[in-house]
Amino acid sequence: MNNPQSDAASTGGVDGDAFAQNPVMTAGDTEVNMAAERMSANCFFNALLRETDSGIWHERAGEQLPQGISVPAVHIPLPASGAELWLSVSYRSECGRHQFTLPMILRNAEGTSKTIGFADAAQQVAQEPVFFPGATAESRAQFTRRVSASVKNMAQALDARHADTEKLFTQPLTFVESEQALLCGHSIHPTPKSRDPFTDKDAECYAPEFGNSFALMWLGVDPQYLLGASGAEISEAQFADLVRATDGAPVAPEGFIAIPAHPWQWRQLGQDPRVAELLESGKILELGEGREPWRATSSLRAIYSAQSPYMLKFSLSLRLTNSVRTLQPKEMVRGLEVLKVRDTPLGQEFASRYPRFQVLAEPAYLMLADSRGEQIIESLVMFRENPFLETAAKNTCLLATLTQDHPNGAPCRAAQLVQRLAGEENISIEAASKRWFKAFLDAVIEPLLIAQADFGILFGAHQQNLILSFEGDLPVAGFFRDCQGSGYSRLGEELLKPYLPNLAQDSENVIDEEMANRLFVYYLIVNSCFGLICALSAAGLISEQELLRQLRERLQLLYEGQRRDFSCLAYLLNADEIWAKGNFQCAVIGMNETTTEDPLSIYHTMANPLRTVVDAEVAEA
Repeated sequence: MNNPQSDAASTGGVDGDAFAQNPVMTAGDTEVNMAAERMSANCFFNALLRETDSGIWHERAGEQLPQGISVPAVHIPLPASGAELWLSVSYRSECGRHQFTLPMILRNAEGTSKTIGFADAAQQVAQEPVFFPGATAESRAQFTRRVSASVKNMAQALDARHADTEKLFTQPLTFVESEQALLCGHSIHPTPKSRDPFTDKDAECYAPEFGNSFALMWLGVDPQYLLGASGAEISEAQFADLVRATDGAPVAPEGFIAIPAHPWQWRQLGQDPRVAELLESGKILELGEGREPWRATSSLRAIYSAQSPYMLKFSLSLRLTNSVRTLQPKEMVRGLEVLKVRDTPLGQEFASRYPRFQVLAEPAYLMLADSRGEQIIESLVMFRENPFLETAAKNTCLLATLTQDHPNGAPCRAAQLVQRLAGEENISIEAASKRWFKAFLDAVIEPLLIAQADFGILFGAHQQNLILSFEGDLPVAGFFRDCQGSGYSRLGEELLKPYLPNLAQDSENVIDEEMANRLFVYYLIVNSCFGLICALSAAGLISEQELLRQLRERLQLLYEGQRRDFSCLAYLLNADEIWAKGNFQCAVIGMNETTTEDPLSIYHTMANPLRTVVDAEVAEA
């Protein structure tokens, strides 16, 4: 981490200057490359248009458009050169996740047009100084390399999973199958599959979208050189031993404690002088590999074994999308706190009201300490509850997997479930869509809104942190994972302090009302709920307006109840603008999101479609 490798190494040998020399290097005649380019363009331009409001829309037939562009279309001015970038649009969204068609057209200041590929278009945008003026020339160059690498990485994964793509979109999946079915990544992000410094071989071994498994490395560590904590009745070392036993790993010698290490991260740690010193002095021993297969979940650094009662989440010295994925000690404390909160009378009341919604606690963590007793955070491993064992793993699906674009343009997985429901129950597609969406609101949206409004507990429930369990084609239960994204409003602090007087003392996650509502609404509503609405509507099943009305009716019903905190529901129902994360800004500036001092600095406003749908109804009346 202190000496990051070059992007050539990070992208499996792609020359960092190749993007500029060959801007269409990711385009090609193959189905896989074209799919990767189209999916990447959707992610890229949706992020750009949401954050910059730079798009000028064309929806009337008869307008003078560049040859090859048809309405609806959008063009993006590039003031520095006087050029315009034009894209045809197959679906325009109220919620902000449009669908674009390729190729794109670049029209210069003289009015001459030419067809360009996505990589060339991305470079044109990255070089435009009007977009994100805080970005430097160096960060813009790094950004274009990451865009190029992301497209290449996506194509690599699509090629690897070509034979079972249809299964991933149409057939029931187990927990880990759905985690490893997320081929596209973040749907509104300019570099959804960037990962530095992974090589292609690293990705094939350890990235989830390749569907592979690997063995854990086990270390024996002198207890003097271990740090950690447990929020449960057993110690953090005992958690490690529970996992070791199910993994069939070697037992540590007397006087040592066995701990798991991610094999890729252990290679990186072996180059760390602090760890090398402990190895040389015999304070750390390599015990060898376990016997069970472990598989990366969609977050890559969290891994799953069908035999283990706990998933493991590691620090990885790897930059994925916006962040270097090194765990922070304060984030680990949040997992211990969630376990304690769950055991309070408030936590038990929430669980009794929503028995089919579960928050996966993270009850313990471990890391190495150097010869001076200081933390080596790059060695952190966290233990997360694993409810997806045996039959409980069947017919579950990550929300991001349900909503992701199909590589060949077919409907997304969620849309195909709705279509199947309509056929099985002999109801209209619109009726099936509303029934399925109601089940989704019941399973995950309402429980999380009530956790905020009645208990002051905030969960950062974006699409990769929400898992649905199904009976047939309908979602019936929900799970939230990743306690790093948890926090408490002032209400939560007030309610929980009598039971947990040290709440948030070390986790720094009591948040004032304004920030709490902005962050919470972005994750749960903008990212997760609007993402699903866009996916179903883009498939032609039902209009966004119908689903937005259904969501608004649920919000209004909750608002009319006896809430302790009405502020978030009022914000959603009444604000003309709501806040969304600026993934494009973060990527082009090169910011590490997890360590920024002001999290709201990367947020921006967007029109609130829950207000827009009301205004449209008023206008029609």
